[in-house]
Parts: sequence; C-alpha cells; structure tokens
Amino acid sequence: MVDLPIEKLIVAIENGKVRGFDEIKEINGENYFFQYAIKKQDEKYNTYFFKIPENKMEVFEDYATEEISAFSNIEDAFNCFKLQGIDITKFSPIRGLLPF
Repeated sequence: MVDLPIEKLIVAIENGKVRGFDEIKEINGENYFFQYAIKKQDEKYNTYFFKIPENKMEVFEDYATEEISAFSNIEDAFNCFKLQGIDITKFSPIRGLLPF
C-alpha cells in the first residue's frame, strides 16, 4: 500500500517545489527553533537543516547551525531526515522566506 501523503510529497519535490516545516523543541530546558526543507535541483536532492536557540534569534549569525547536504536520490535524502528523528510526513509547502 502506497502512503498517499508521501507520494504527494515526492511528486511536489520531483516538480522542483520546496517542502519542509519548522518547529520548536526543548533541549536541556532551552527552546530551540528548527527548520527543515528539501528541494530537487539539477538532479540532486538538497536537504536543509537549521537550528538556533529561540532567545538568540536576533543574532543568528553567531548562534545558528545551518547544514545543506546533497543526495543523488530522494530515498537517501529522506533517510538523512529520518536518522535525525525528523518526521517527513510533516513536510508541506513553506510560506514566507524559503531556505534555499
């Protein structure tokens, strides 16, 4: 049985759309803002990971962690997120400023 939300996500990504989401997580008593995204570009699947303490948003240049990785297939890109405990079923169109 095919997972319809994942199938729709794959179609959107294959069509060059950016998909992702953001969330707030508590780590050691401190709230962090996280953002994740994926985009297909030039036959590569680019993944985006961003993390910053919420109280440091105004000086993100000094405190943010930002990673962009490229994969040759979508399965490896999805696995990159899954290995970090990121639920790809939460990915949806991104509103506002795109990470890529």
